[in-house]
Amino acid sequence: MSAPRVQADQVPVIPGGVPAPHRERRRAATGVLTRLGWLLVVLWAAMTVTFVLSRIVPADPARLAAGLQAGPEQVAEVRHVLGLDRPLPEQYLRYLAGLARLDFGRSIQSRQPVAEDLKLYLPATLELVVSAFVVYVALGISAGVAWAVWPRGVHAVAIRLLSIVGVAVPVFWVGLLLQLVFAARLNWLPVAGNLEYEAYGVPLRTGIGTLDALVAGNLPAFGNAVEHLLLPVTTLVLGQLALAARLTRASLAHQLEQPYVRTARARGVAEWRVVGVDALRNALNPVITMLGLQFGWLLGGTILVEVTFSWPGLGLYAFNSFRTFDYDPIMAITLITTVAFVVANELVGLLYPVLDPRMRES
Repeated sequence: MSAPRVQADQVPVIPGGVPAPHRERRRAATGVLTRLGWLLVVLWAAMTVTFVLSRIVPADPARLAAGLQAGPEQVAEVRHVLGLDRPLPEQYLRYLAGLARLDFGRSIQSRQPVAEDLKLYLPATLELVVSAFVVYVALGISAGVAWAVWPRGVHAVAIRLLSIVGVAVPVFWVGLLLQLVFAARLNWLPVAGNLEYEAYGVPLRTGIGTLDALVAGNLPAFGNAVEHLLLPVTTLVLGQLALAARLTRASLAHQLEQPYVRTARARGVAEWRVVGVDALRNALNPVITMLGLQFGWLLGGTILVEVTFSWPGLGLYAFNSFRTFDYDPIMAITLITTVAFVVANELVGLLYPVLDPRMRES
């Protein structure tokens, strides 16, 4: 008797009675929902902690909003308008309800909704952070590769020295030093600010100076925007370059000692392919993890740099909010930073199978 023929449209069924493809889709959907749930939990925890801390600090934002010359009646009226005279649980629930409507409250210092302020300041911060991150990734990985392939020489000493200085020196001191040398003494670069929109006749469209200049087709304005970016970007990159260089060097040096590298070299594979494709691809997983965390740090850690260079972004906005105990902007910036960290980590998880085929197969 011949064996039964399997129809082409039959689907393999696992012992539980559920088709395998259906179970895989269900597992993927469950994973997505689980990650989304953890994202909401992290956001809620960050928002709750920030809310409680902002309410227990020994300061009266109503007094600051009303002015130093305001009387008790005026301060009480401002406190009522801001909702600060209500019980703390009621303030918390009202804030949660506002967040559900994407209402981040109203800023005391600007007298307008926080959402409008975020639209004004967020583009400049994204321009600074993305520019610094691209330079940071390119220089950090390149320095680490050079350090691993040629561990001795002047370049290795320079990278090691730069790594030590970048970690040891405070970021604001680096910024002030760069301003002193390249702006005040040499007069090569502007000392602060971003694109001079009015001077170059560029209309404000996105708030990203380089992009607005390109859209306007104004190359001199684009050059001015890049000049304003150079010093703050250099300050951010120098403070973090050591981590990327050292981690890339350690990971790549470990891969270069593996048997598959010796086999590839014995087969006559070009050295650039062995190092730059095979070994580096396998070495990038821990580096990518670190880069994801660093991007979140750059978005939340630009306060000192933006204040030093008067960069009109979220960092400067947060600094002014801290000075005036402006609750709602502080909590909004905290949420944005938390989202940046979580989303960056999720994107890193999606990149792992791209770099490592073994993870994709599993």
